Formats: sequence, C-alpha cells, structure tokens
Amino acid sequence: MDEQLHPQSNWSEIPQDILLKISKSLKIYSDYIHLRVVCRHWHTILPSKPPKTLPCQLPWLLLPPSNPATGNSHRTFYNILTNKLYSLSVLKSSYPRRILGSSHGYLIISSGTPEIFCLNPLTNSKVLLPSLSSLPGVVSFSFSNLGREYLIQDQFTHQIYFLDLQQMRDDFIRKLVLSSPPRGGSQSQSRPESPTLVFAIVTSFLTKTTELVFCTTLDDKWNWVPVSDFTAEDVIYCESNGLFYAVNKNGDIGSFKISVGGICEVVSIWKSVDLMGGDLKYLVLIDDELILLTRNLGSEADLITYCELYKTVGFKVFRFSKDGVGRVRWMPVPNIEDWMVFVGESSSVALLASDFRGCRGNRIYFTDDHSKCNDVGVFDIGEKCTEALSCFPDDVILPLYWQSPIWITPNPH
Repeated sequence: MDEQLHPQSNWSEIPQDILLKISKSLKIYSDYIHLRVVCRHWHTILPSKPPKTLPCQLPWLLLPPSNPATGNSHRTFYNILTNKLYSLSVLKSSYPRRILGSSHGYLIISSGTPEIFCLNPLTNSKVLLPSLSSLPGVVSFSFSNLGREYLIQDQFTHQIYFLDLQQMRDDFIRKLVLSSPPRGGSQSQSRPESPTLVFAIVTSFLTKTTELVFCTTLDDKWNWVPVSDFTAEDVIYCESNGLFYAVNKNGDIGSFKISVGGICEVVSIWKSVDLMGGDLKYLVLIDDELILLTRNLGSEADLITYCELYKTVGFKVFRFSKDGVGRVRWMPVPNIEDWMVFVGESSSVALLASDFRGCRGNRIYFTDDHSKCNDVGVFDIGEKCTEALSCFPDDVILPLYWQSPIWITPNPH
C-alpha cells in the first residue's frame, strides 16, 4: 500500500526543460555542482559551467603560501560558508609571483618580470594587461641593470629614481580594479575580444603619495589619470553608470570615465565637508549607493618579534550625500542591515547575507592590506566588536609573509 502511494522516485525522468529551469534558479555555485552529480543523466544534461544567471558568489579567502620560497603552484582557499579549506593550482613560475589583489573572480598577478596579468583560478583563463614597464612613470627598464632595473620619473616633481624588480612587483601597484571579468581563452598569451576597463592606484616612492593610472585589456600601455594632488586610498567601479570612483584620505571623491583609446575624463571632484577620521578608507556599493567605510587601527608591541603590530579595532560607515556644488557630506549609517561587506586588497564587495545560508548580515569582513600583521577578521557593526576567522585564530602566531590574504569571488565562467 505504502509503496503504491509513494513509489520510488526516478530522478532521471525529470523533464530536461524543468531541470534546466531549476539550475537557473540556483544562487550558489557549489549547489550547481551537487545538482550535476545527483545522477549520470543529470550530469550529461547539465553543462560543466553553470548558467550565467548565477549571481556574484560569496568570496573565498586566498591564504598566504606556507613557504613562498618553494614556488609551489598550489594555494589554499578558505570558504567561510562551509568553514573548509580547498587547494587550487595558481600558475607555477620560475619567477616569484605577487598577487596584487582580485576583481570579478580574477587574481591580478605580477612577477619578477614586467609581465602583469589576470588569472581565473577556477578556469585557468589568463588575460594579459599592459606590462609594468609601460606604466607612464617608467622611463626605461633593463634586466641587465641589476638592482636598478626600473628607472622611474615622478609625475609631478619630475625627479628620477630607481626601483628593483622586487619593489616594482610588491609595492608599486597599491590597488587594481576591473570594470568586468576580462574575456579571454585558456591560452597563456590570449587577448580578449572586448575590452575590460582597468583602474589602478600606484605609489610614488619619492613623495610617498599615490597616483592614478588606467588602461583597457586591449591597450599596450598604461596612461595617467588627469588629476593631481589627490592621493587616492581606494577605488571602485559602478556598472550602472560606467564610472570609477576614488576616495582620498580626506574623504574627497573623484569620478572618472574611461574610453577606449587612452582617454580618461574627470567627471567630477567632490570635496568632503567633514574632516573624516579613520586610518584606512574603503568604497563599496550597496544597492548602487556609494558607501564609505573608515577603518580604525590600534597598535601593540609583539614581545616575540619586537615589532609594533597593528590590529583593526573598528569600522564606521557613511553614505554619500551631495552638499552643494562640488561638495560631499558623508552621512553616518548606524547599520547595513542584511548586507555583508568584504574589504582588503581585493575589490570591495557587498552581498546580502540572506542569499547564503548560515551567514549573518551587518558585518564587515576584512583582511590585512596595511602592515602585514595578519590583521584578518570580522567586525560586527551592531555589537561593535571584532571576531577572528577560524583560519586566522587570535591565539596562533602566524609567520609574516610578504603576501597578504586576499578575498576572491569564485567565478566559474
């Protein structure tokens, strides 16, 4: 009787159109993978890549290598959703690599050569960017000039100084943001058919300030952004209006529009009405609204290394509000409700916690992008307290490597 009422389900008999409709409703990449392995028939019907309706994924944390000197191509990623570690191959090379950050699921990587490129660790798609030697401040580059390979001219003082391969690889580019996932094949020297816009903050070693540069993935060189005395701390791209936004230490905001052909228009510069505090500043978009985060640091002496260590003690949140022509007033935001924000060397990302089971909103996930003190954790805006991630516990002394942990949103396309 029971068997007649509840016959054993034959999953393979689900119509193909319904199965495909189900796959398009999924929001988490791992759920799609699990759907494909339910049975052999489903595995045949469903393509290896999920539908492009899949939204932005919850970031994974790329952990520092256990031993950078070995050159091992495998790197460990931490998934906060499952609290598990995963290992993926990230291009082995005879030159030491530096991961500068991430944007749209791609790692931005430089090495002990002028090469710089975007790499998707899930698909191994690699897209070249214009070389470091084509940056507008680089007068010349020569491998034979040991320890002084790059000759740099400051944009504003016009003074000349040298940088070696390691300085250029590790410290010259402070942050790099893409407008969209770069499109290219799986070949190591591929170029995309349609350009992605690239915006970066570079460091002036001479004046200890920052400058802005840009390019597209179809260009052969970088160009200066035509703005002076801005000293940007963070940059973000807004897809809805096609503008890059940059913020400086005072809370001033610049908006910029890049066109193919080496053209960058300064759309507007807003001066901050208020004197913004905080040690570090980040921009993030929440429902297409421009949000400013200020990060406060505290310091303490490490009795083992005899170094001063900096730790995050809190964040403050503000929203953009125009205050007359060319002026911005940052309005305090008491909480961000269901939103989670991820900041660090990667492009800042805001996601709804309710889209990911087990996640809590009103929190800021941060990594160390300031002093290499393993300052990694979560700030609860409501409780005004910081928590450690299980992969970076408070009671464990971690070695200080030159590579910081980096958030990356998995992108299977």
